[in-house]
Amino acid sequence: MLQTNFNKICQTTEEDENMSFIKILILNCLYKMNGERTIYSILHILNGKKSSQTIQDIHIFQLTSLFQAFPVLTREKLDQVVYELIQEDWLEKTGENHYLIKECRKLELDKLLKANPLSLHLKGWRYHSFTLPFWERLSLFVQVSSHLSEKSIRYMPVQRNLVTQLWLKDTLHTVSLERSEINHYLYQELVKCLEEEELNPSILINRLTGIHRIGLTGEQVALELNMDPDYYQLSFLAILHFMIEKILSNKEEYPLLSQLIKESKKPFTLTESTAKTFDFIQKGYSIDDIVVVRNLKQSTIEDHIIEILLNVPDYPIRNLVSNENIIKIKACIQQSSSKSLKVIKQQLSDVSYFEIRAVMAGYGDFS
Repeated sequence: MLQTNFNKICQTTEEDENMSFIKILILNCLYKMNGERTIYSILHILNGKKSSQTIQDIHIFQLTSLFQAFPVLTREKLDQVVYELIQEDWLEKTGENHYLIKECRKLELDKLLKANPLSLHLKGWRYHSFTLPFWERLSLFVQVSSHLSEKSIRYMPVQRNLVTQLWLKDTLHTVSLERSEINHYLYQELVKCLEEEELNPSILINRLTGIHRIGLTGEQVALELNMDPDYYQLSFLAILHFMIEKILSNKEEYPLLSQLIKESKKPFTLTESTAKTFDFIQKGYSIDDIVVVRNLKQSTIEDHIIEILLNVPDYPIRNLVSNENIIKIKACIQQSSSKSLKVIKQQLSDVSYFEIRAVMAGYGDFS
């Protein structure tokens, strides 16, 4: 349906044909973590595990873009990738499930990352809750509007999710257009959304189904565009994230596409248990009070507060850490080559681990 308007040539790399992209990605994560987390911390990030530790890790190590990038990546697959990287002399073991990239291979890794760059539009943490519903709604909306344009009612829905199907049924009742015209206006909005940037729309368009065309699977598109399947997956997510961001910032220009995005009532995302703690904080409860009321360990409540600092804009960190200690901790982190809490604590015996974590979370990246 839309492919003829999007025929940009996919840019592929030929450097190191034997190095799969998933290996490059794991090496990139290991490099950023610098041996301070286990390899399974990477798995939690790529799977999108919503734990306080994982949420803190993606911010500390600048991996927010990769959150939930590979939700079906298994522990066994990660173990296999790490095993192969060890055999290929990329890694040295520094502890149980802790690895560093060998110094002699870092320049090579830099070249691989430049040849396989992550899109700046990839924003996993920011849009992970929107991405799958957006894609399901978009693909079904395109298919149905294409059939409506020719008054066809005989088709098999590309999305079997009943919630998505009911959403479209309700949405069609609210659209103030003749049903035969919806396809035309939806097409115009898609063109406008995708043609303004240096993207390869074929990554997305080739997966859409219309009345005269069956969309391809992700694996089929990757093969057709001569892309590594995992690199294709990230490129596909990047386009979805780009579209979501553009639509949210220009809703009036995309009256149809904007209906595909259901925003959270809150401007931030918290895990369920942390949200309960946040409610108590807003009511004026202290940490000690919340420990008693919720019957949880203090360390658990502190984990919740770190998550709040990472997600709630302008949360007052000075309610948690004195200004004097904030200055000391920030200076120490900036001068240290490690983001390890243990290393920072060894240099600041008069501050707590929680205060260090709070400053790291509240003031962001110190690299």
